[in-house]
Amino acid sequence: MKFTIIGAGNGGQSMAAHLTLLGQDVMLYDVQTDLINKIKENGGIKAEGVIEGFADITATTDLEFAMDNSEIIMITTTGTAHKSVAYSIYPYLKDDQIIMMFPGYWGALEFRNIFDEVGMDKQVYIAETESLIYACRSLEPGHVQIRGYKEALEFSTLPSADAPLVKAKLEKVYPQLIVTDSVLTTTLNNPNPLFHVPIALLNTGRIEADGDFFFYPDGATPSVVKIIEEIDNERLAIGEKLNIDLSTCLNILKRFYDVDEDNLYDGLQKNPAYQTGKAPSTLDYRYINEDIPYGLYPIAKLGEKLNVATPATNTLISLASLIRNEDLHGKSLQLSDLGLEDKTPEEIAKYLKGS
Repeated sequence: MKFTIIGAGNGGQSMAAHLTLLGQDVMLYDVQTDLINKIKENGGIKAEGVIEGFADITATTDLEFAMDNSEIIMITTTGTAHKSVAYSIYPYLKDDQIIMMFPGYWGALEFRNIFDEVGMDKQVYIAETESLIYACRSLEPGHVQIRGYKEALEFSTLPSADAPLVKAKLEKVYPQLIVTDSVLTTTLNNPNPLFHVPIALLNTGRIEADGDFFFYPDGATPSVVKIIEEIDNERLAIGEKLNIDLSTCLNILKRFYDVDEDNLYDGLQKNPAYQTGKAPSTLDYRYINEDIPYGLYPIAKLGEKLNVATPATNTLISLASLIRNEDLHGKSLQLSDLGLEDKTPEEIAKYLKGS
């Protein structure tokens, strides 16, 4: 199959290397000229860790060239880039292409809303996963460390009836993909905002001080995990209001990494994939810049729409705004961006199914 990967960050480079090593035809695209040029100079991407090898990658900053004859378009950018990506790719889309976001961050809803807005009339399949499939880091352009990958990863499509077709198409390269009921399930099951934001904010002093520390083993202390559990409960209450069967954070860890623990603290502490990842050295980082505006904030707004209280989630958003000295509320994804603002819960359910 021919894949186009949009976004040459940690996940994009890891995916490009892995799929190429599996024998797939891969094109890697990014807007960053220096990054792409460095990958070209290296002749491809070196992968180390649970996936080893050197992948001869075609990398480009020419989007039309990257998408030419592509069957499957993988979006591995941050959620904050989804809007610009959707506007950029729609002129080059062709019937029967699959667009898959790793992870969703409300992306399927946002892409479909934009495609409707611009009158895009191609029959494409829009899908998203609940998380990036890899635990990985780019050590430098063209060199990735893949610490682990998800053992089981849920995904859905918009509308949800398209999911079996996408599953069949990707079965060979990603057999761990599991169909779930809707793209709201995948988005709300994304654990990144639930883990990243509390750990980062409540370790602000340590992040801003000199010296490194490991994000999960050192940062996810018992008190921090209590906050994670509070925002998890708020998210689960939203799922109940929408009749969506969401997973707890602990069950997500069990599904992703086969963690065998009976509480979230131990699950985070003992997950092998989390042992070596260092914390960022600044709060000007995707754990805040992405995980609040494209993670916690839309959850809070959905809770408000459904009359579900989200005090812990709102507190973290306000705390981050104070620490960063910026209005994160005003920079965040709105329900109107997703086509959900004027829909009742019943209308939302119909929209997700395509009925």
